[in-house]
Amino acid sequence: MDEKMKKLIVICGAPGSGKTTVQNYLLKKYGFQRVITHTTRQPRIMEKNKVDYYFESEDSFYKNHFIEYVEYAGHMYGSSYEGLELAFQKSDTVTIVLDTKGVLSYKKAIKDIQTLFWYIKVPDTKQISGRILKRGESEQEVAKRLTSLEARRDMTIPQKLVPFCTVIENGVWQNTKHIVNQTLKDAGFKV
Repeated sequence: MDEKMKKLIVICGAPGSGKTTVQNYLLKKYGFQRVITHTTRQPRIMEKNKVDYYFESEDSFYKNHFIEYVEYAGHMYGSSYEGLELAFQKSDTVTIVLDTKGVLSYKKAIKDIQTLFWYIKVPDTKQISGRILKRGESEQEVAKRLTSLEARRDMTIPQKLVPFCTVIENGVWQNTKHIVNQTLKDAGFKV
């Protein structure tokens, strides 16, 4: 595949902001494949290995060739060159969900692929805990996630991301879909 034809959409935001919802919408509506990332956390209800994540042990996690990795709420998360290439074998345009620190790593590492960077913002932060609880996580797990240093960092867009990251507000889903479609159109995608 011609490197110039490849497109990558990097999606970041606070926990519960709707990053994965936006990513799933792009898959369903446009066929943009997901880059499957790695984690050492346990699968949530309904999550499948090699579909939602590569669920790894501590030992197997470090055997990958990572573009970036981070500890988040006590678990390791990372994205590998292999995962990126596997996604591009399925589609010219792929999406990945990262934390804001991972976005900076991608900005430095990925030079030969057209890349869009999106920060998903929730207008009312009270929605966040409710969204996470709906996933089946306990109140203790939600509290732990939302008080982690990483989650607090990702609650607002870091200044380093402002110059190149498009902010997409995710309050009412119908409005969010319209904003996503318009953002793609503005970036030259045929939608």
